Amino acid sequence: MAPDRDEAVNAVLEPPCPEQIRREIREGLTDSPRRLPARFFYDARGARLFEEITRLDEYYLTDAEVEILGRRAARVAELVGRGVRMVEYGSGSGEKTWIVLGELEAPSAYVPVDVAREQLLSFARRVRERFPGLEVLPVAADYTRLDELPWPEAESGATLAFFPGSTVGNLEPPEAVAFLSRIADQTGRGEYLLIGADLVKNRRTLERAYNDARGVTAEFNLNILHHLNRLLGADFDPEGFRHRAIWNDERSRIEMHLVSLRDQVVALGDPDAEEVEISRGEVVVTEHSYKYEIDSFHELVRRAGYRPVEYWTDTDDRFSVHLLQSASP
Repeated sequence: MAPDRDEAVNAVLEPPCPEQIRREIREGLTDSPRRLPARFFYDARGARLFEEITRLDEYYLTDAEVEILGRRAARVAELVGRGVRMVEYGSGSGEKTWIVLGELEAPSAYVPVDVAREQLLSFARRVRERFPGLEVLPVAADYTRLDELPWPEAESGATLAFFPGSTVGNLEPPEAVAFLSRIADQTGRGEYLLIGADLVKNRRTLERAYNDARGVTAEFNLNILHHLNRLLGADFDPEGFRHRAIWNDERSRIEMHLVSLRDQVVALGDPDAEEVEISRGEVVVTEHSYKYEIDSFHELVRRAGYRPVEYWTDTDDRFSVHLLQSASP
């Protein structure tokens, strides 16, 4: 019997083994400054917490991007043409996906890529229910480490990569250039990318978005420790850290930290390996979120081999969405 399509697609990438992850975490925690990879935010609980963040009053990014897509998705569909195969990097719960897919003319396939496997497969089932003629090929993977994509057997039109949410801002600029170049290689030269980018604005608005009054972002940040404890058998004490998010004007980025509340020693689940000592007041960087001016963002994407086709902002100029096209071969 042929394997279930979900299982076949999800076998594209095997998850890294605990030993590989443990080495990566140790390298990050002994670096200067100490750091943890942001992708470990996203176990099932982390994915739910992030969806809750997107509904907070302080977190303007989602509402602004949804507004733009609601007004401009039909224009995107007009520009990319009929029969599009759409690849979404970091599909999440898919609120923005519905807007774009709903405007595309007879799309041929949808390929959602996300590290949160349970949420991904649940969303893929809902897409199939809403678009019964659409081939849906979910890929459970870290999209920054993805080498290949599954493609539909049916003939397609253009390829539209979709990277919403200003997630590109979570990559250091050289990493962002490398990742966007990889998207162009994966999807094909001359194809399209629809991408969100948060804009520079006043410090108060930016810092409120990452320090909400209900503490959901703090819980999300600390969840990385819970996740690593389960994944590796580590013994991080989440109560030994506090969440902090500050705006770095010189680097044009929000910096999200875990600040150690006491001297502590962390074991990473390997009894034969040396423990990591963290002093009171020391910072562990969990995420940077870069904010861009329109010109600086276009400079970034040109370095990755894309040309801007059109861009749009919300009515308050807080957020931007860009349709790009990669250089033809």
